[in-house]
Amino acid sequence: MSFKRELLKVTILLMSGSLIVACNSGDSSEQKTDNKDTASTEVVVQAEDEKPTIASPRKQTDGQTQGVNITVDYGSPGVKGRKIWGGLESYGNVWRAGANETTSLEFGSDVTVNGTLVPAGKYGFYLIPNESKPWIAIINSDWSREEHGAWGAYNYNPKHDIVRVEIEPEWVEDNQERLVYQVDDKGITLAWEKTRVTIPVQPAGK
Repeated sequence: MSFKRELLKVTILLMSGSLIVACNSGDSSEQKTDNKDTASTEVVVQAEDEKPTIASPRKQTDGQTQGVNITVDYGSPGVKGRKIWGGLESYGNVWRAGANETTSLEFGSDVTVNGTLVPAGKYGFYLIPNESKPWIAIINSDWSREEHGAWGAYNYNPKHDIVRVEIEPEWVEDNQERLVYQVDDKGITLAWEKTRVTIPVQPAGK
């Protein structure tokens, strides 16, 4: 009788030990799964953090010139310690007046630029910087890569110019690190590095 009781105790102890081991194994598996999920999340976050920054972000400037709504859409490059005029942007060549895609101007109403009528609509904008003579501002009918094949100044077509105007650049002491446009009653002003260029715009009929 005592032998059977002892055998029963041993059997119960063995069963209890197996149950404990099984529980511990389950906890370990769950812990590994949790750790795996955590590691995956960390990798994703790291990948998100390591996305490259855009060198010349696309920007848009909205404003009014004497009641006319104007929008300038452009890529904004930085100086980054480089020589811009006569260096990065060579003199005498057509420049996209920004970075990457063609810079565009959109007029909400008909305007005149240097006495030339420019109907309401969207246009490509280019500049020719010069070393010892006035710069040339160009408004061109081509602004869309899809519609006109326009990409920066690479496919620039002078036959599609709406107006060209000579402009004297202003040289200042303050450095404008990133290219920026401003629209006010004087017209459209580009500022980059130590140069300021203003394209005079007036409502049609004035």
